[in-house]
Amino acid sequence: MLALTIQQTLRSFCVPLTRGLASAATSQPSAQKLERTRAPKTLTTYKKPFTPRKQYLFNEYDTQLANSPAVIVLQHYNLSGAELQELRRSLKQTAQNAHLMVVRAKMMRAVLRDTRYANLSSVFTGPSAVIYWDSTVDGLAAMKLAITAVRKQKKLIVMGAKFGDLLLNQKMMHGFANLPSIDQLRAQVLGVVQAPAQQLTAVLARTPQRLVGVLAQMSDAKEQE
Repeated sequence: MLALTIQQTLRSFCVPLTRGLASAATSQPSAQKLERTRAPKTLTTYKKPFTPRKQYLFNEYDTQLANSPAVIVLQHYNLSGAELQELRRSLKQTAQNAHLMVVRAKMMRAVLRDTRYANLSSVFTGPSAVIYWDSTVDGLAAMKLAITAVRKQKKLIVMGAKFGDLLLNQKMMHGFANLPSIDQLRAQVLGVVQAPAQQLTAVLARTPQRLVGVLAQMSDAKEQE
């Protein structure tokens, strides 16, 4: 009798949960999806249809990859719940409202299959997470801010990224993170432009002094004659 009661209780809990996941997957507002050369995968490795939860995750990953202006791929190792929460808070506050989502690498590779970002699937190995944005932001600036926040956590490794239609590998991401900001670049360009004018001004300022000196020397020479 006790076993039967437990089974009925679990069934009453699991059925609404399954229905909730199914309705969440179907009731989401239409959002842009990744373009594919073939129909998206809907079967598991064992040729069984996705469960409602797997279908929900597939749709969620697909939506974020298609709609976020940039996506950064991370590997995480032994992050505690408190560390994960702190990182999410830091990204939200300092990286233009960025989001951190722990993902299933295998499911993410299934999402990327047959899309223009298929090459990105190779960086989804081991415990994976992605940083994404759900609104229009300055993608380059947002990515730099996010990478700065991630570098403070030693248990995270930046594996690659998607920026628009561009794919960045780990080496590219390292170089990208060390690029100067837009304001710094503007200051450098302005300095290059202003340098010749400043040098010309200095030469012109010194020219009258040199001319006076030459005339004085000529005058002294004539007097000595």
